[in-house]
Amino acid sequence: MRTAITALLCALAATSAAAQQPTADDEKFRIAPTGYVQFDFRAFPDWNVVPGTGRLNRATAEVRRVRAGVDGRWRRLTFELSVDPQDDDGVFVKDAYAQVQFSRAFRIRAGQFKVPGTRDYDVSARRIDFLERTPLASSLGVGRDVGARLDGRRGPMRYDVGLFAGDGVGRDDRAGVTAAARVSVQLTRGLEIGGSVSSARTRAVDSEAPNGPALRAASGYRFADGVYVRGRRIRLGTDVEWSPGRWRFIAEALRLRDERLGQGLDFEDLPLAIGSGFSVSAVRRLRTRRNGSAGSLLNALRAWPLDAGVRYDFVGTDDTGTATAGDSVRPRATDIRARAAHALTFGSTWSLSNWMRLLGNVGMERYSDGRSAPEAGRPGTYLTLGARLQLEWP
Repeated sequence: MRTAITALLCALAATSAAAQQPTADDEKFRIAPTGYVQFDFRAFPDWNVVPGTGRLNRATAEVRRVRAGVDGRWRRLTFELSVDPQDDDGVFVKDAYAQVQFSRAFRIRAGQFKVPGTRDYDVSARRIDFLERTPLASSLGVGRDVGARLDGRRGPMRYDVGLFAGDGVGRDDRAGVTAAARVSVQLTRGLEIGGSVSSARTRAVDSEAPNGPALRAASGYRFADGVYVRGRRIRLGTDVEWSPGRWRFIAEALRLRDERLGQGLDFEDLPLAIGSGFSVSAVRRLRTRRNGSAGSLLNALRAWPLDAGVRYDFVGTDDTGTATAGDSVRPRATDIRARAAHALTFGSTWSLSNWMRLLGNVGMERYSDGRSAPEAGRPGTYLTLGARLQLEWP
């Protein structure tokens, strides 16, 4: 049913766009379809975990995303509706919002959309350089939720400030009412720095699963389960992007702090649960798009952009208490066992046309705690191979 609704939405949007023939004198209302489909293929040569399970949530062959929707504009009002029956969190409606622009420096948006957060999460999944987002964004960062935000640009600065019903609709670790903000400043041409912050309240329920974030490595392997948290949740993030010539360098860090009020065996307060991560990537445009692709098929393929990149990721969990010999992975452990995952990913992206992209990744992962690794007692190295065919419109 969800797939049928997605297809119907695309057809209706395409029909509306085709039927509408705006002229220079009639540009007040516009609507256009948008969307993409991602087909993923992966291999885990030396893993002891079955792909596509809860522990390793990426399958060897899967439809990763089926995103379809419409974008519209009427005078100062813009709106978007997009759905995805393949969403990991089971959220069928991804974006559903309306936005009014009063000036370049002031816009207001209301509905369901991305909570202001990390730089990586701010990029559409159809434009990312690697198969998956950074682990710090996917495991520790915010998600989409219902709320309202103010945003705009003032000189070299861009800001986003919002209030939301939570920090990730559909997630098991979703917090309550969340205030979030992001600010970025362009220092010079090609150099931009940014920062993000969010604050929320969490509430633990004994009859439900732990409500703290579960950590996954870049491959999608879950190496640390969540713990019960209650109280204030704070995220602090910082990032920088530098784009000299054909290069693009991005560095990003994020730290999450969860209070654990009354979560001890005798209802005492426990040390704060900590999640931290950072990511560094470099991407090089090897070939830009060229005109004049006439001739052989090989010449035609050479006319489209080709990128190559490398990314290092770290994500880990611990607590603010003193390390002891009795550390544990229990959901109400006084001393949370410190665990971390390191990943090095090599990737390439080839845009074969305006509507087709090919991505390829080779990843290597290591785990600080061998007991939490895919094969108990062997912390690394684990190899991951991946490829993606992406079809998009428009």
